[in-house]
Amino acid sequence: MQQVRLWEITPDRKLVEIAAETIGLEEWIEDWLESDISALDPDLMVIGRQVHTSFGGVIDLLCLDRDGNLVVTELKKGRTPRDVTAQALEYASWVKGLAFDDVAKIANDYLKQNDPGTSLESAFTERFEAKLPDDLNLGHRSLIVAESFDAGTERIVRYLAALGVPINVATVQHFQDANGRELLAQVYLIELEAAQAQARPKSSRPAYLGVNALQAMADEHGIGELYRRLRNGVRGIFFARGYRQTVAYVRRLARGRERTMILVEAVPGADAGGVEFTVHATRFEKHMGVGIDKVRAWLPANAEDWDVRTWSGSSAKERASAVGFRGFFHSEEEVDKFLVALKSLAE
Repeated sequence: MQQVRLWEITPDRKLVEIAAETIGLEEWIEDWLESDISALDPDLMVIGRQVHTSFGGVIDLLCLDRDGNLVVTELKKGRTPRDVTAQALEYASWVKGLAFDDVAKIANDYLKQNDPGTSLESAFTERFEAKLPDDLNLGHRSLIVAESFDAGTERIVRYLAALGVPINVATVQHFQDANGRELLAQVYLIELEAAQAQARPKSSRPAYLGVNALQAMADEHGIGELYRRLRNGVRGIFFARGYRQTVAYVRRLARGRERTMILVEAVPGADAGGVEFTVHATRFEKHMGVGIDKVRAWLPANAEDWDVRTWSGSSAKERASAVGFRGFFHSEEEVDKFLVALKSLAE
């Protein structure tokens, strides 16, 4: 069984353990995750709650990931008995047969409960900064969420995952400190990136590369040190998402939303001696409070104006007037100048 423990660091640098609290109702977890599913996985959006299957079952939360794959999310209070695994797989077998129109109907019915003007397409673009895929549900996975799980569940889930079945377990634990502040912590049985990859159709997997793979690509092209310096410097400020030869550095916003702030190439492109970047200055201004002129001053002298109005997830205002810059970092001094200015925002 995986167990999370938390400690508070007191002003006199002592550690005081925060006691775990039993979650009173299964619905609490469901409410929390429905309101912000990014606490579980930043690549998910909820498209249905208490979704009825054709055989009488009810899926607690049905989610869609940024690839357009469905995620069956089953929530159980306390220890998870082994038969919950069978239940999750049964729901997955039903989800597998859902066509595009089926998924859209479930999602639109759910989304319009809170906002009649919302559609799956608009909600997906807002959530992931990307156009809704032309094909949905090419892959799917199951996720069991509980406060804890028994050894039998762990053994079965690991066995199924080793066979390529896309299933995982996440423990969610509730804590309350001496001042009454409540905290929620989660940990996965199987590393999240590996579980996500299992759900993707084989044809789509090459488009997604891990950050380490992109670092190796940069090393191979002779820009590894500058690339690594930039990568390490933005850690903790932005979230890195890798694609074919590009890292998108993302700013996470409220309620699981996110916006890409910087694109960095792992290959030199037109400039064999530098690390190519594109900065969305308007988003720096909107989401980090930095003026566009100041952002420009942080960048190397070779940076030039660049059209970022078509970036995925852009609002109507951004599409009309967004400002961006493109250029190359050629030296550690240029990278450090940018990083020092960026880190000053977090202080």
